[in-house]
Amino acid sequence: MKKTIRQQYKTLRDSLSPREIEKNSEAIYKFITSSSLWKEAQRIMCYLAIGNEVRTKAIIDKAWEEGKEVVIPVCTENAIILPSLLSSFLDLEPRTMGILEPREGKLKEIDPQTIELCLIPGIAFDYQGNRLGFGAGYYDRFLPLLKNSTPKVALAHQVQVSKEPLPTNPYDIPMDYLCTELGLVSIKN
Repeated sequence: MKKTIRQQYKTLRDSLSPREIEKNSEAIYKFITSSSLWKEAQRIMCYLAIGNEVRTKAIIDKAWEEGKEVVIPVCTENAIILPSLLSSFLDLEPRTMGILEPREGKLKEIDPQTIELCLIPGIAFDYQGNRLGFGAGYYDRFLPLLKNSTPKVALAHQVQVSKEPLPTNPYDIPMDYLCTELGLVSIKN
């Protein structure tokens, strides 16, 4: 069932035009960077967008501009995320699944407990905080390593949001917030 839903929402996301992706990403950038979550966080974890995901380069640039630390997820072969400090886009090269990751010698692993805001990608989300990821379980294993107080914010295009609850497993970690081009919504779990 998850596989079918995942494919359905991936198709919806992939149908967005480059213009729609940029427009949505710009709106999401504004909602995120003007939020109290952003203002209160000094160390922010943010994915590097691929395909038709919400673009995050402007968010990362804004963090650096404001003197915040940026942490990116580095995916290992055994489906583990290593959180690594990023100080420049020049430190990156395409690695696992074509995702930009630190070049040799540039991995600066940090303690997940020090992350103060976590921005998360996915295929589909709902307003109960459920997330349908890419199917490999990277974030399912990583999110429990964060402090309970660290806000987990899903970044998504509105077409990725299900009006019906998504199927879940006991190990799924719910999102605390959902941010689309329509706004930043707090999810009460």
